[in-house]
Amino acid sequence: MDLRVTISESHPSTRNLGSERMGSGTIVDPEGYILTVHYVTLGAESITVTLSDGEQLPGELAAQDFESGLALVKIPGQGLPFIRPAPLDSLSLGQPALIVASSGETGRRVSGGYVTSMESYDGHWEYMLEKTIRLTALNPGFGGGILADLKGRMMGVVSLNLNEIGKFSLAIPAEFYLQNE
Repeated sequence: MDLRVTISESHPSTRNLGSERMGSGTIVDPEGYILTVHYVTLGAESITVTLSDGEQLPGELAAQDFESGLALVKIPGQGLPFIRPAPLDSLSLGQPALIVASSGETGRRVSGGYVTSMESYDGHWEYMLEKTIRLTALNPGFGGGILADLKGRMMGVVSLNLNEIGKFSLAIPAEFYLQNE
């Protein structure tokens, strides 16, 4: 899904991230909880979620975890289709993976690649993680897209496209979300 977020001009994050942000997200619970990255929702005044069929729904920030860099947005609904997590022990080096990300409103893009590293990440401006997923696939859309295995299960949430620096994308492992559920 596509997330459009408006942030007050007075919020400190607008200096670096702007007052209007676009992001990707994925429904992870049938009650309408959407998992994304926190920098998309940081300081949100309003959130509009566009589903793949074009329907627009109001979203509200339900949770934000600054340590992992993840956020949950809640939309109205029950019994919604959702992605299930991959087993925590299923992630391995060389594993094929897919990134699905929003490219605006109803647009979606997919990119495929392989897991190349599960090292830590120290991004002073954002977060420091003991474990990340780095992969050869480049993020084809906005941050917050899903990283899935070939069985369609969530492995992580794509945070950064580091193509300019290191020729890889960085995802936050799903285990950080599952530990805070």
